[in-house]
Amino acid sequence: MPVRKIAHSVLILIVPMLFVGCGGYTNPPSMPPATAPQLALVANSISNSISIYAVDAQTGQLQAKEMLPSGGMNTRVLALEPSGRFAYAGNIGSNDISVFAIDANTRHVSMVGSPVPAGSGPRFIVIGPMGNVLYAVNQRANNITGFSINPSTGALTPLTGSVPTDEAPVELRFHPSGHFAYLANFNSGDVTVYRVDSSGALGLLGAIPVALSPSAISMHPSGKFAYVASLASNEITTFSVDQASGALKMLTPKVTSGDGPTSITLDSQGRFAYVTDAIAGSVSVFAIDLATGALTPRSTVSAGANPVVLTLHSSGRFAYVANLGSDNVTHFAVDSNTGALTPVGLPVSAGTGPAWLTLVK
Repeated sequence: MPVRKIAHSVLILIVPMLFVGCGGYTNPPSMPPATAPQLALVANSISNSISIYAVDAQTGQLQAKEMLPSGGMNTRVLALEPSGRFAYAGNIGSNDISVFAIDANTRHVSMVGSPVPAGSGPRFIVIGPMGNVLYAVNQRANNITGFSINPSTGALTPLTGSVPTDEAPVELRFHPSGHFAYLANFNSGDVTVYRVDSSGALGLLGAIPVALSPSAISMHPSGKFAYVASLASNEITTFSVDQASGALKMLTPKVTSGDGPTSITLDSQGRFAYVTDAIAGSVSVFAIDLATGALTPRSTVSAGANPVVLTLHSSGRFAYVANLGSDNVTHFAVDSNTGALTPVGLPVSAGTGPAWLTLVK
């Protein structure tokens, strides 16, 4: 079987994940009281559910609270509205998006209305830089569709039209400036670059090829670099970013991760990069040169079966990995000097097929 076909099979069967909202919010409501616990939400792709946990602020430990139906089929991605009052679940099997409200005082999570139709195969959802538009990356339709977000109710209203993509788009990330967006396309093996106008509309600027089967993309917080994981070659490619035009330029050399890289997460200071290796069952840790963007391998730590996404705590002291194959979440302590991960306690049970994890302040 050709390597591209093998990689595509792995992506569909093992690797369904990776998404976070980004950007600011133009008119944020009051934040939760200091006594309200932080929450962790986990999308379970096989049991079609959302696992909800309270996060201990001191230890980072997760305590299970409840599990809700996701409202759709094959729920693989979550996005959080910037105020923390609403969360969205992308259901790739039923081609729709579920809306959830989060009570600031009780931290109760409840579904709002019925799921909103999206395009075919909403593999990834993300909230744009202004916090008022949600983008759905539709893997089977090869396009991106947009929804306006009602700031009071969280309701989604479809925007007119769609943006064509290359083949099998998997992940969309925004430049920290909010002026550019970058899309990894799995089957066509490239990254497309878009300009983002003041309304949130995307305008194609160009495309740049990468290694086979790009499965994830992440932006450096400085905006100077971008990183792309390639599932078939087990490589991470570094790009420099032109701050005026948004153009990408490939930097060498590439670095090798563990087998089956599926997500790239950078710490808030841009000092370390964490890559989940879904086939190897591990997380690869890299140091980042702040001047050149170059990655240097630092360490590798075992996770559960088929780890697919890593989320860092806002304090930077803890990390959480969703393990698709072992139906649980691994909790790590983060060394602030080396970036190394140390497992804390036993993994916490999730639903079947946990594919994404997001934290709610």
